[in-house]
Amino acid sequence: MALHLTNHLPGRTVKTDKGTEYLWFSGTDYLGMGHNADFQTFLHEGITRYGTHFGSSRSNSLQLGIFSEAEARFAAWQETPAALLVSSGMLAGQILMREIESLVSTIDGADHVAYHYAPRVHPALWGNQYVSSNAEWNAWAHQTVAAVNEEKDIFHIICTDAVGSPVAEYLDLSIFNDIPAPANCRLIIDQSHTLGVTGTGGAGVSASLNAAVKARTLFVSSLNKALGIPAGIIWGGQQELDFLSHSPWFAGASPAAPSYAFAFNKLMNNGIYAQMHQVLTQNINHFNNLFSGPESLFKTIAHYPVFCSTNASLFDFLLQHGIMASCFSYPLPSSNPVTRLVISAAHQQKDLDRLAEVCKQFIS
Repeated sequence: MALHLTNHLPGRTVKTDKGTEYLWFSGTDYLGMGHNADFQTFLHEGITRYGTHFGSSRSNSLQLGIFSEAEARFAAWQETPAALLVSSGMLAGQILMREIESLVSTIDGADHVAYHYAPRVHPALWGNQYVSSNAEWNAWAHQTVAAVNEEKDIFHIICTDAVGSPVAEYLDLSIFNDIPAPANCRLIIDQSHTLGVTGTGGAGVSASLNAAVKARTLFVSSLNKALGIPAGIIWGGQQELDFLSHSPWFAGASPAAPSYAFAFNKLMNNGIYAQMHQVLTQNINHFNNLFSGPESLFKTIAHYPVFCSTNASLFDFLLQHGIMASCFSYPLPSSNPVTRLVISAAHQQKDLDRLAEVCKQFIS
């Protein structure tokens, strides 16, 4: 697959270094925040106040209040006790995976730990005893629930994504509600591709879990996808987040840029994310109404903006008709390439009309 270079940030369109312009249907900027005017205004205000970065540890004797303000705002949105802001989603996952055995030993009194890694779980959640699996996710989830319910003398650590990626795959997290007494387990969920995209107002997937299971769950996510913030976050119980805030993996890492934390607060308080989530939902529905039965070409999920195909010729066909998707091997160089189309809140109806038209031509 040929590479295409650009010196411009893609929005609803992208121009390559050769001067060719395409409609852009790729990436993970689901809410179109990369070119959002309100975001740019708030970020400029944040840079004026906080500069471009904060070259210090979050554990320093001098601390910026904007970080704890953003964490409190995020926790309130997620209806959870606490959150911890870090510099990337990958770091969020790896801090948690580096510390999870110490955390459950200290807080839960766990001596013997068993890991349950979901098939195709993102590398951010790869930790001790990780073994890759291509099993069917639902079967794995039911087997894991049975193990937790039957093996009470072992502490179980369950790691999964909230949605399959890069190939869109619905993961029924409500299966974990079949753990009636979850005191002997911790559920770790990566919401990088659902936060801002699914759930009421883009709140994600936590509503799928009952109160007992949610209380035993720690969530991680990149904020650099739908929300447009170059940072990551961990959220869950207060005691658990306090424990992680004392980790050397947290203290030793540079923090996220405070100007972006400021912009995040402004975007939340002004309802911009909720507005753009509504636009995204309208765009998804518009395309689905035009291109009925997308399952004939794509693997997708209801009300989700990602459409994937293993048809090797689709990417080039789209490109020839002025539409650029993505097609590359992920997460390993040996992985089969997948053509991935992404609808965002930045798209206009005429863009979606054109995409539907070309897709119809491809299958005709």
